[in-house]
Amino acid sequence: MKKKIILDLFFYLAVPLLAWNVLRGQLSDYLLILLGLVPGLVYTLVMFAREHEWSVSGVFFLAIICANLALNLLSSTAEQELWNPVWLSYASIAFYALTMLARRPIGIYFFIDYAHSRGVARERSRALYTSDANFHYFYKFTVFLMLREVASIVVKTAMIERLGVAGFNRIQLASSVINYAFTGLMVLFIIYILRHIDQTPASAGENAA
Repeated sequence: MKKKIILDLFFYLAVPLLAWNVLRGQLSDYLLILLGLVPGLVYTLVMFAREHEWSVSGVFFLAIICANLALNLLSSTAEQELWNPVWLSYASIAFYALTMLARRPIGIYFFIDYAHSRGVARERSRALYTSDANFHYFYKFTVFLMLREVASIVVKTAMIERLGVAGFNRIQLASSVINYAFTGLMVLFIIYILRHIDQTPASAGENAA
């Protein structure tokens, strides 16, 4: 876990900041922000390929990074690139809400993937998590994911409007702080859910994900 956190910080934060602070003035702001995404995308692809198996959480995270890169390619200014993660957060909130309306809260798939990484068969964890006694936890977890996006939107919007492109360093650092703060809260929430889950599901059929 510690190794992954270090690698995440390096590819998603350190490399973009390094490129920005070393090469700014030699390359345009637009190009620097765009190039800063490439190492993170390559890193994500490598980590995804190393799993040797399809997972909802892996595909979702990869899709977000690819969508951000695509939006940046379609943007014409560096400031538009800064706004793209905000629009993606709005899109993520809408997606999370749709999964709940469809009675397929995305949070449950993240839990199934996590259980699978710990050696639990997907069929077994799916039957456990979709039982009537446990299903409500994953609605709550999905709402938590939505709150994380709301926090990201509020902070990024305020900083972009106040600092603009010149505040790239501070915006990236603030984004990372929010991300890891909510990751810490998420770990606590996950521990809470795992401790309270009913391990003897009796009726998993109605909520099958």
